[in-house]
Amino acid sequence: MKPALLISHKVVAEFGARLNEILSAAPRPIDLLPFTPSLQVAPAQLESIEAAYYSRDIWEGTAKSALSPAGRVFWDVAERAPNLKWIPVFSSGTDQPQYQQAMQRGVRLTTGAGAQTDPVANAAVTGILALSRCLPNWIASQQRCEWAPLRAADLPPDLRGQTAIIVGAGLIGSTIARVLQALGMKTVGIRRRAAPAPHFDEVLAPSALDARLPTCGWLILACPLSAETRGMIDARRLALLPRTAGFVNIARGEIVDEAALADALANGRLRCAYLDVFVQEPLAKDSPLWRLPNVLISPHNAGASNGTYARGVEIFLRNLGAYLHGKPLENEAAAA
Repeated sequence: MKPALLISHKVVAEFGARLNEILSAAPRPIDLLPFTPSLQVAPAQLESIEAAYYSRDIWEGTAKSALSPAGRVFWDVAERAPNLKWIPVFSSGTDQPQYQQAMQRGVRLTTGAGAQTDPVANAAVTGILALSRCLPNWIASQQRCEWAPLRAADLPPDLRGQTAIIVGAGLIGSTIARVLQALGMKTVGIRRRAAPAPHFDEVLAPSALDARLPTCGWLILACPLSAETRGMIDARRLALLPRTAGFVNIARGEIVDEAALADALANGRLRCAYLDVFVQEPLAKDSPLWRLPNVLISPHNAGASNGTYARGVEIFLRNLGAYLHGKPLENEAAAA
């Protein structure tokens, strides 16, 4: 039996022409094994699986603590496939346990980094704009049918001239920086290598973060979760921020001390926050973050966009051609 690629039936149906073009030009054959949630894999088929594409439609419905029904079937097959060599995934992060386990057993893993860049960056900027203009106050007064203009004591500071510290100067961080520069803000990037980067006025090493936090208007997390970033923003660092600062997290919940963040927001030591990610997802109903009027919450959904799925498939298709020709792969990850 020829080697096989486990791939969503939806992807085959929608991108069949591109797949056939790539496969017909490949120097070696590979069969398609269309995936559905009811897939039953015979032993011979299981042994034939060389690659398995974890596309967004299979992931859909997954939360941090539980895979979707389709996701459970996919990973059951992937984990039992003895000759699996490559798993391309739609997501940009690699901290999911299934990804790490696959890499630990020697399976190559590539991500969809870049597919969600614009939607996630747009969501972060939307949160900043909404909070900087006190939009939650206006929405609340509209719901009460109350004419309640902002008074002098409640007026927000102008964005122009403020400093945005962006932890993570990758695709998403630099896209956020580009927009914020256009709004007249100073952008400071934090990343391992303190070298100049487009759209940042400065790029600093993490060791410089503490010294810059007191000058920060907005602290934005756009970095991967790693041993270095886990717990990076703790109570001590939150206390270094001005009371007028805003906070944005479109990275991972584990990067910030969530209890300390909620306390700072509730007690006026931090002005506002837009949060898309949390330590526990779905966010527990008794979390104080739900009820804080100075917090905007989205359900780990900042990357939601009609174009995200197609862009992710395009990255996979480019990599499929490279894989079959023995060329380097885009967005290849390393085990933590």
